[in-house]
Amino acid sequence: MLFSTIVIAMAAILLILIGVWFFSPALRRWMEEPKYRMLRQEERFDARRNALAAPSREPVPPSHGRDTPLS
Repeated sequence: MLFSTIVIAMAAILLILIGVWFFSPALRRWMEEPKYRMLRQEERFDARRNALAAPSREPVPPSHGRDTPLS
Protein backbone atom coordinates (compact mmCIF):
# COMPACT_ATOMS: atom_id res chain seq x y z
CA MET A 1 0.00 0.00 0.00
CA LEU A 2 2.76 2.45 0.93
CA PHE A 3 4.76 1.58 -2.19
CA SER A 4 1.72 2.16 -4.41
CA THR A 5 1.10 5.54 -2.77
CA ILE A 6 4.71 6.60 -3.39
CA VAL A 7 4.59 5.49 -7.03
CA ILE A 8 1.28 7.29 -7.63
CA ALA A 9 2.57 10.46 -5.94
CA MET A 10 5.79 10.45 -8.00
CA ALA A 11 3.84 9.85 -11.22
CA ALA A 12 1.52 12.75 -10.34
CA ILE A 13 4.48 15.06 -9.65
CA LEU A 14 6.08 14.05 -12.93
CA LEU A 15 2.89 14.67 -14.89
CA ILE A 16 2.44 18.07 -13.23
CA LEU A 17 6.02 19.07 -14.08
CA ILE A 18 5.63 17.95 -17.68
CA GLY A 19 2.36 19.89 -17.98
CA VAL A 20 3.84 23.05 -16.50
CA TRP A 21 6.94 22.70 -18.71
CA PHE A 22 4.75 22.29 -21.80
CA PHE A 23 2.41 25.21 -21.10
CA SER A 24 4.83 27.73 -19.54
CA PRO A 25 7.57 29.07 -21.83
CA ALA A 26 9.08 31.15 -18.98
CA LEU A 27 9.50 28.08 -16.78
CA ARG A 28 10.88 26.12 -19.73
CA ARG A 29 13.55 28.79 -20.32
CA TRP A 30 14.41 28.81 -16.60
CA MET A 31 14.68 25.00 -16.48
CA GLU A 32 16.81 24.79 -19.63
CA GLU A 33 19.11 27.76 -18.85
CA PRO A 34 21.86 25.62 -17.22
CA LYS A 35 22.11 23.58 -20.44
CA TYR A 36 22.52 26.70 -22.58
CA ARG A 37 24.97 28.24 -20.10
CA MET A 38 27.10 25.10 -20.26
CA LEU A 39 27.00 25.13 -24.08
CA ARG A 40 28.10 28.79 -24.16
CA GLN A 41 30.98 28.02 -21.80
CA GLU A 42 32.00 25.07 -23.94
CA GLU A 43 32.00 27.23 -27.09
CA ARG A 44 34.19 29.84 -25.35
CA PHE A 45 36.54 27.13 -24.11
CA ASP A 46 36.84 25.55 -27.57
CA ALA A 47 37.39 28.94 -29.22
CA ARG A 48 40.12 29.85 -26.72
CA ARG A 49 41.77 26.44 -27.02
CA ASN A 50 41.70 26.56 -30.82
CA ALA A 51 43.08 30.11 -30.84
CA LEU A 52 45.98 29.09 -28.59
CA ALA A 53 46.68 25.85 -30.41
CA ALA A 54 46.54 27.34 -33.91
CA PRO A 55 49.91 27.13 -35.66
CA SER A 56 51.77 30.33 -36.28
CA ARG A 57 51.48 31.63 -39.85
CA GLU A 58 54.94 33.19 -39.70
CA PRO A 59 57.65 31.34 -41.61
CA VAL A 60 60.31 29.59 -39.59
CA PRO A 61 63.78 31.13 -40.07
CA PRO A 62 66.24 28.79 -41.81
CA SER A 63 68.65 28.84 -38.85
CA HIS A 64 65.99 27.53 -36.50
CA GLY A 65 66.22 23.96 -35.29
CA ARG A 66 68.83 21.25 -35.90
CA ASP A 67 69.45 22.06 -39.58
CA THR A 68 72.70 23.83 -38.64
CA PRO A 69 75.65 22.08 -36.99
CA LEU A 70 76.11 22.56 -33.27
CA SER A 71 79.12 24.68 -32.24
